Parts: sequence; C-alpha cells; structure tokens
Amino acid sequence: MEYTVKPVTPEYLADALRVEKAAMGDHCYLADVYEYYQTTRGELTGAFADGRLVGIGKFTVLWDDSGWLETLRVEPDWQRKGVGMALYRRYMEQAEALHCPYLRMYTGANNIPSAGLARRFGLEKAAQFREYALPVRAEGDGSGFAAVAVDQAFALLEPYFEKYNGYAVMNRTYYRLNEATCRGLAEQGRVWRHQESGTVLIAGARFQSNKGLHIALLEGDRDRGLAFAHLLARQRGAGRLVCNFALENPGLEQYLKQSGFETTGGDLITMEGKL
Repeated sequence: MEYTVKPVTPEYLADALRVEKAAMGDHCYLADVYEYYQTTRGELTGAFADGRLVGIGKFTVLWDDSGWLETLRVEPDWQRKGVGMALYRRYMEQAEALHCPYLRMYTGANNIPSAGLARRFGLEKAAQFREYALPVRAEGDGSGFAAVAVDQAFALLEPYFEKYNGYAVMNRTYYRLNEATCRGLAEQGRVWRHQESGTVLIAGARFQSNKGLHIALLEGDRDRGLAFAHLLARQRGAGRLVCNFALENPGLEQYLKQSGFETTGGDLITMEGKL
C-alpha cells in the first residue's frame, strides 16, 4: 500500500497523540514535547493511509549534525504493513537534504522488528546500554559545583569518552561524545565541575525536566556528584534521577546499585549508520 507522508502540523496533533497512545499505552510523551520539536531541525512526519494518520516519526539533527531517529510510532492495526518503511524513507530524504554524516537511533535490545527495520536502511548495532533510576532525596548538601564554560567542556570531558563508550545519554537520546556535543551540552548548562575535588558531572534533561534529571557522566567524587544531582533535581522539581550508561562501564553500575538505583527495564541498544 502507498502512504502519504507529510509534517504533523498542529491540526494533526490530536491524531498523532491517538497513534502514540495506541502504540505505547501509558508510555507517551509527545504532548509534552511537541512544541519543543517545532524548535529543532528535522520534521515530525506523519504517515497517512487514505487520509487517516496511522504512523509518526521524528527526525532531529543533533549538535554534531548527526540525524537522530525518534518517536517512531505505528498504530497497532497498521504494523507490519510498510508504515515504518515509509517513515524511514522520509528519514533518509531528510538526512540527505540536511547533510547528516551519521544516522542513529535506539531500541530495546530484544526488539527484533525495530532493529531489523533500521538494518534495512544501513544502521548496525553500536553499543548496549542499561538504565537505572532513583527517587530524588528530599535533603542533602550538593553545593560547590559550577557550570563549565563552553570553550572548556571538550578538554574536560574528552578523557572520559572511552569509559562511556563514546555516548552521553539524556531522555534516551544518545549523543555521540565529540567536540560539538560537548559544546552543546555546556551551552545548555548541563556540564558541571567541583573544582576542589575534581568531580565532573553531565546532568540535566533534553525535555520533560520536571520528570527526571538525567546523569550522563559522573566522575571523581561520585558521592559528591550524586548529592549535587539530587540538589539540581529538587531545584527543578524532578522526581527522580536517571542514569543510562554503556555496559562497558561496570564500575558505574556497581556504584549505582550501591546507591539505591534500580533498573527501569530491559537493556537498550543504539544503532548507527554512516552516510
């Protein structure tokens, strides 16, 4: 079947929310991020069958000009009927038009259909991750941290790239660590340092900052850094801390467990392709 693909403009938002609800149940966020999506490079695309919206997908250009494929949702009755293929073809058109050197996405480690669709368009598994979360503490001292200047962020963070398998993760957005990403994180006020102890932290949120503070890197005095993360979360009204990290970082996983973090579900993988 042929599908019409076009932007999900405001008049289609209610239909897009219907598709997301049908596909994701209670795990929905489009209503919270739709306005934010309008500020990013890349289209929130709808796939239409005889005028009915049956699938959506967002293409986003990240700080390093890579294309991030997200929010791919297909109404259950229309799954395995080529809707995902139509949305991916639109992803590829945008990647070419926006001169993206890489494409990336994430999915569940056991989500064979999602990974298979990505492979059809040249993406392959890059790394495997695990996500932990912890309710925010109501008290504790996390003072002494300062935001890192944009022109200092890359030099500060580069020594940790390999340890984190080359990614900083927030809101399940897997940013490749490089100079452009470090500058972008610092511009958004997400890179922090405690000068005296040498503790370094990437923490913040891409969106839904009231729902979670995401820790993408935690080095140095981890207890001190975690206390500051709790403080940031309280200041921003976030109810929990979230840390999503590569499995090649067992020391961080052990620390999170000892600190009371618990897994949020099954493992996740990133997939990427070079254009």
